[in-house]
Amino acid sequence: MNFFQVSSILSPSAWLDLDALDANIALVNQQIQNKKLRIASKSIRSVDVLQYIAQQSPNFVGVMSYDALESQFLIQNGFSDVLCAYPQINKQAVLACEKTVLEYQKHGYMQGKEIKMTWMVDSLEQWQLLEDVGQSLNKTLRICIDVNMSSKFPAVYFGTQRSSITSAKKLKYLLKKYRKSVNTQVVGVMGYEAQIAGLAELAKGKESLAPIIRLLKIRSKKHVAKLRQDCVKVLQTIKPDVEFVNGGGSGSMQWTCSQPEVTEISVGSAYYMPGYFDGMDSMQGFTPAAGFVLPITRKPYNNIVTCHSGGFVASGAMGKDKQPVIIYPQGLEYLSDEGFGEVQTPIKIKKSQPLKIGHNIWLRHAKAGELCEHFNELFVFRDSKQIDTFKTYRGQGKCFH
Repeated sequence: MNFFQVSSILSPSAWLDLDALDANIALVNQQIQNKKLRIASKSIRSVDVLQYIAQQSPNFVGVMSYDALESQFLIQNGFSDVLCAYPQINKQAVLACEKTVLEYQKHGYMQGKEIKMTWMVDSLEQWQLLEDVGQSLNKTLRICIDVNMSSKFPAVYFGTQRSSITSAKKLKYLLKKYRKSVNTQVVGVMGYEAQIAGLAELAKGKESLAPIIRLLKIRSKKHVAKLRQDCVKVLQTIKPDVEFVNGGGSGSMQWTCSQPEVTEISVGSAYYMPGYFDGMDSMQGFTPAAGFVLPITRKPYNNIVTCHSGGFVASGAMGKDKQPVIIYPQGLEYLSDEGFGEVQTPIKIKKSQPLKIGHNIWLRHAKAGELCEHFNELFVFRDSKQIDTFKTYRGQGKCFH
């Protein structure tokens, strides 16, 4: 998008470039090869955008959600296959979602499609809650088991501290415990290699770690491939008709889709191409497609302008790589002693730049979907002209956490 050509835009606001989004969708479709596609909703957080991507993705099968009530919301908005990828312990929320599944299935709201609502577990406690919900509704709930794909090297834990299932042996133990479950059935397994898919080699402020990260990724791929294959074998001995093996995500598409045991891949951040992914080797072909714009409301000095709003810093380990990225005008810098502020953000400019009160500064969020938590809508552009407005979750009155 040519920001210079944008005649006017209400700011502060969030924007979506459809030309860039279309290019990213096409690249994802190319890279996932023959694997099925599951869109990660946490990286999108807009029903309008989810539907737009799904319509242009031939291999689309469903959505990967992050919360029980969000899952219910997605079903109510027409998505018939939802995998809630994070264990849920809010029994009432799970119950509400499953009641919606029953209601929509009974009345045929999905135009004859079967509604597949799948829940993630990695422990007996999580599984028992789902078993209890299934019993109370007299139905069988769908289960997916999350396997921890992290790699342990001497003096280095390379990965995330999430699932307790760290080996095929532990998976087998969990499956045996619930082999005779009445109100739940295992339909899939997820092996998400976060340390490969979501860790940038050249993150801002951490560039010196790039050679080490690249080496660890190479070694970790061998571990991930074997562990995931071993877990699939264990699952198939107990559950031969397993429906799917999920892997991902955006930063490891080509490698993950080359793995024979994987049947579907989850992709989210690749569509918006947020700032953090600028430092990821595998994402260099993608185009920034979403961000936000701030108005200049003050000019305290010739080399400083102050914008209204701006403090949209990304989650995760704090650092420069979690700060927003200024993209236009070029050559601007935020002040390290103030950063991006709660309601105003000072920006350092060159004295030669003719920026004044009323002008706009265009930025990108370091992460993808978190952008949408701050705005009710996305101003949609094509050919640098606004053509539409898409609602975010927030714009529909939803905030799931």
